[in-house]
Amino acid sequence: MPLPLQSALAASGYVGTWETDIDAQTVEFTGALPRLLALDEDHAATRVPLSAFLEGVHPEDREHVGHLVHEAHSTEGRFEAEFRTLDKAGAVHWIVARGRVEAGRDGHGARCIGLATDLTDSRQADPTSADQTVQAIERIADALIAVRPLAEGLDSPTLKTLIDATLFELGRLLAEREVRHGPAEMH
Repeated sequence: MPLPLQSALAASGYVGTWETDIDAQTVEFTGALPRLLALDEDHAATRVPLSAFLEGVHPEDREHVGHLVHEAHSTEGRFEAEFRTLDKAGAVHWIVARGRVEAGRDGHGARCIGLATDLTDSRQADPTSADQTVQAIERIADALIAVRPLAEGLDSPTLKTLIDATLFELGRLLAEREVRHGPAEMH
């Protein structure tokens, strides 16, 4: 690969590619991606079980990523997921994986190919804090949505207006965070 292309890819955060054989449930990786997933790099260049990839995903993201992968593999089309990984040293990395699922003769996913980008540098210094903030906003919004019908039963326009204004403000905060930091979760 020409040096300017290598430099451009490194500057973009590119860390590698993957190719999944959906029927065999195996994945082949290139670049630094295996290292970020705590996989043996030589073994990952040949093929590893899909379950080994999922083991490299941060425990708090693993179930969600597994669901996204399963869902994507059942059809064809674009695939995108943002998640954390844990390398062998225990360091957390933020990865966005983008690819395409290609259908086999039966119309179901046969192969998934894509590339991964390391977003760690562009994430907040404390991603846990950012996640907790988003989760807190979502919990407050869920609670207000649940109590709003009760407020309507009290026949208090002021209370309904306050709840609606608070929901609007929570939505604004989430949108503002997404503009500044990117979406909290990508599908």
